[in-house]
Amino acid sequence: MFGGKAAALARMLTHGFRVPTGIVVSDAIFQMHLDQAGLRATVNALAANKADTALAEEIANCLLMTPINQKLLAALGDYSHAANNAVHAVRSSAIGEDSAKHSWAGQLDTVLNVTEVTAVEHALRTVWASAWSARSLVYQRRCGLHLAHMGVIVQRQVDARHAGVLFTHAPGASSDVPAMLIEYCTGLGDALVSGALDPARIRVARESGSTLEHVLPNITFAPLSAVEIDEIVAEASKLETVFGCPLDIEWAIDQAGVLWLLQARPITTPVIEAPDINNKIVWTNANIAENFPDPVSPFLYSVVRIGYAAYFRNLGLGFGISPRRIAAMEPALQSLVGVHGGRLYYNLSNIHALLHLAPAGRWLVQAFNAFVGVQENPVSRFPLPKQSFLDRVTEWLRIPIKTAGQYLTVQARVARFEAAVGQFCYRTRPSALENMQSTALLDQLRGFLDLRLRRWNDAALADTAAMICYGLLQRTLRRAWPEAGEGMHNNLLVGLHGLASHTPVEKLWALAQVVRADAKLTQLFAENDAATIHEKLAKEQMFSAFHNQFYDYLERWGFRSSGELMLTHASPQEDPAPTLALLKTYVKIGSDSPEAMLLKQAAARVAATEAVCTHLSPLRLVRALPWLSKAGRFRVLLSATQGAIRLRERARMQQARLYVRLRHLVQACGRRLVASGHLHDPDDAFQLTMDELQDLLGGQALYPYSVRALVQQRRQDHERLTRMTPPDNFVLAHGAYLSSTTAPETNATARASSTQLRGIGACGGAITATAAVLADATEIAHLREGDIVVTRQTDPGWACVFFLARGLVVERGGMLSHGAIIAREFGIPAVVGVSGATTRIRSGDGLSVNGDSGVVDIIR
Repeated sequence: MFGGKAAALARMLTHGFRVPTGIVVSDAIFQMHLDQAGLRATVNALAANKADTALAEEIANCLLMTPINQKLLAALGDYSHAANNAVHAVRSSAIGEDSAKHSWAGQLDTVLNVTEVTAVEHALRTVWASAWSARSLVYQRRCGLHLAHMGVIVQRQVDARHAGVLFTHAPGASSDVPAMLIEYCTGLGDALVSGALDPARIRVARESGSTLEHVLPNITFAPLSAVEIDEIVAEASKLETVFGCPLDIEWAIDQAGVLWLLQARPITTPVIEAPDINNKIVWTNANIAENFPDPVSPFLYSVVRIGYAAYFRNLGLGFGISPRRIAAMEPALQSLVGVHGGRLYYNLSNIHALLHLAPAGRWLVQAFNAFVGVQENPVSRFPLPKQSFLDRVTEWLRIPIKTAGQYLTVQARVARFEAAVGQFCYRTRPSALENMQSTALLDQLRGFLDLRLRRWNDAALADTAAMICYGLLQRTLRRAWPEAGEGMHNNLLVGLHGLASHTPVEKLWALAQVVRADAKLTQLFAENDAATIHEKLAKEQMFSAFHNQFYDYLERWGFRSSGELMLTHASPQEDPAPTLALLKTYVKIGSDSPEAMLLKQAAARVAATEAVCTHLSPLRLVRALPWLSKAGRFRVLLSATQGAIRLRERARMQQARLYVRLRHLVQACGRRLVASGHLHDPDDAFQLTMDELQDLLGGQALYPYSVRALVQQRRQDHERLTRMTPPDNFVLAHGAYLSSTTAPETNATARASSTQLRGIGACGGAITATAAVLADATEIAHLREGDIVVTRQTDPGWACVFFLARGLVVERGGMLSHGAIIAREFGIPAVVGVSGATTRIRSGDGLSVNGDSGVVDIIR
């Protein structure tokens, strides 16, 4: 007899599961050892009175002191020699242990890190003696058991990078969303099993396999990858099929990334209903804070809210998802974003629910999370609409046809979007707005809504193309060449020519060269601050030519700036000082031109591409075939990814143009309402929603005489919200709000003691330099040549700043955030999603940034 644990492991081996090798010391040898120690009568006496702790201690001590049988000792020596003295774990396998009724979890000893024969002998006796430990006797009394028989497993110990347990039926799982639960830690799993540390937790939907939730114990924890989670879940599902019951499975992943199964036993506790988990909403500001970094106005919130609903609704219809199913998700569509502490947040629960409408919804969720830079996978309150078999088949046939049609024309559609934005911008140019009447202003507001709600799909296709192609590229490389590392796909995207975000940088650099070539201009920029430079450029005749060049730049590219979508931020055309400060820095720093840096990175990209293709198809002639070789098919995918990123940046630039024009349009409406006495200041119009502004401008407002008081109240409320510091991610009950005193969780001890931070490697390479912690792009004066920029979040307006940096660390953002894309454009080692970076890193700190591994080390 070998015990339940050993029997389960043998069954797993028989079915082909990967289990560490070892031997089992049978119960017969255990019984022989009891007789040899003269303990039989004592053991029988204790069986009648388990409360006699002195008797139990006597048995345990005697077992530990009694040498084992010489024949067994010789057998253990032969095994140890055959195993090359590898490190082993010695584990109990009692009769009745790991059974459907009693798990015996943690009641009997396991001895780790056992190498030599003498250590194996001592470990064997330790495990035997643990049958009479105080905790074992308490367990036996409570369960009405008597432990009389035990096998012991001597098994190779996995050198674990991660280890954990998986429950195939999660305790606390909702009946609506049956789930598996994974708990894990780094290193060996003994601390996890003993409860000595807080584990990472993952909830995985049993039916779809999608990750519902992934919670890390702290910001420095190295998480499992999506591929590793998928493998663990797949093995657990197969194992559950073999055993025919819900299982508690122990597992480990070694340093080479190989998954090992260490134990499987029936779950002995019933599945407990969780208290209303579908009433919980996961909120995150990942990615959306990049576009809207500050508290938003009522006008902007009203536009963003309906805009996101239209964005997802139109994408779903465009890809062929049933209108009936999309209509059923309308409550989720109307609540895709929300405001907490005045800041915009994604309702991640609803977004994930919508993504699951599509085929491969689980993978789309993973791609979306990488796209925006989140790890949370919440359970949605909205169950997916049911379909008949015929409806499902029809939809599955329609989706690939419509999707292919959309992407075959994506370039033309982005060009169409650019043309539509161009027409709107021409109609709303400042000279045209100056004398525009209320009816014409209303027409332009409706024109904006037409673009945002009905014609945005042309731009949204570029977003989804970039997200899907990037995810496929990453997945393909992981499977085809895992040894290349997690960051290889990013090396294939550096130095891309034709990115729209690069043009303003080149044009500003060209202006800096004009300044350098003129002694008077050089002196002007060297001796004065930005405000003085602006004043003298406007007044002094000698600078008129450059003044005209500079304002031509602002006219063409002045819509690109940090916070360009906020509406309430002045554009560079209105306030040129920040752009002049940036230009002043360009003049001062004598680095390579943007084009020269781009060429260097393009050469590195070509070399990395060739290395991947050579690995995929070693034969040169085969490699050249576009579709018939792995390398050829990979080049097609890579080209599609690079093209999609270019298209996305083009669409994003048009969005910036559009929102700056919208700002001017709303201000024109405000001026008209000031003239009519309804507002005190043109910017008061931003304190009204889109509907309120249209009603007031069109003579349909219900309370037109109290608008000034309403605006004043909202400004006061906005000021209070601005003082709040809400966290990046949080969970609330449906309909709940954060406390007005909410502040992000901090850990002063961790900040003081930890000098290593982790995030997502967004652009490969390593750099060690000095940190420059910047609140926003206007603080460029604090950046010195060769510094590493550390900031909370970025937007496309940072492009001109990144050109001067030699490394990048960002608290928020994903692999396709604009900061990541621009970093790859210039080949800057970059790590995004580094929680707490701006509070734990100080300007002037030495910093080592590894864009391949996603590790940031603080050097003090």
